[in-house]
Amino acid sequence: MPLVPTRDILADARKNAYAVPMFDVSNYEMIRSVIEAAEERQSPVMLGALKPDIEGVGLDYFIAMAQTAAKTSSIPIAIHLDHACSLEECQRVIEAGFNSVMIDGSATPFAENASMTKEVCDYAHKRGIDVEAELGHVPDAISGQGEAAHQGYEHKEIKDCLTQPDQVLRYVEQTGVDSLAVAIGTAHGSYISTPELDISRLQEINSSSPIPLVLHGGSGTPDEQIKNAIANGIAKINVFTDILIAMNSKKKEVLNELENMGTWPHVLNNKPNEALKEVVREKISLFGSNNRV
Repeated sequence: MPLVPTRDILADARKNAYAVPMFDVSNYEMIRSVIEAAEERQSPVMLGALKPDIEGVGLDYFIAMAQTAAKTSSIPIAIHLDHACSLEECQRVIEAGFNSVMIDGSATPFAENASMTKEVCDYAHKRGIDVEAELGHVPDAISGQGEAAHQGYEHKEIKDCLTQPDQVLRYVEQTGVDSLAVAIGTAHGSYISTPELDISRLQEINSSSPIPLVLHGGSGTPDEQIKNAIANGIAKINVFTDILIAMNSKKKEVLNELENMGTWPHVLNNKPNEALKEVVREKISLFGSNNRV
């Protein structure tokens, strides 16, 4: 199936009160495992790329694998750049074949964030590409581990950078952005304490937002809070840490038991890939995106 515009995928999710999963994927095994599990569950899915995985020629490898996954799949797929910090980063992946980008000016003041986002939207929309941005700031759960660490941002506490509902409509109108990531109590990476989502804040945001809302930091957030967030307007949820934990834990177990270090990769990776797929299946069921194709 050809790539499907993010605006179409998320519009259906918002209309029908479910959330589309976006999984950041770093290599062939992760891309294939996510797609196979999503096809089993007949769920739309977004494949996310992070900056360290697409530097240099890595972008060519990534887009070739992701486009092949889309072309050979029967489910709606979008290829998304997660957490770009400049127009140049977005231009590079758009030219390579991505059909969705996130520009993240969330650590900057409102005016600077809006200006950067509008610049990206002006460029992307002329080429039929959808843009996600972030208002408020979703920080790292642990300082030095997560998006902020890779982007060079100062670590901030969750409570200090929540989205202000009265800024949402002004931001959307000034930028023309297609979807909006909001800060309501989640964080990137592994939590050191259980998060508490500010659902009343989300309700205010959703009532004033004309576009679909996105939740970053979907890993480790309690299921009931995830369901509540979806019921109150979240149409896309990003997941990375949970699939990493599943895959890497199983890989460690397999390696510790391995006697022959000459074992082929496809044998070594069978159990880790299946562990990753099981998390994908669970997230799809939790988000309500199963059987939406």
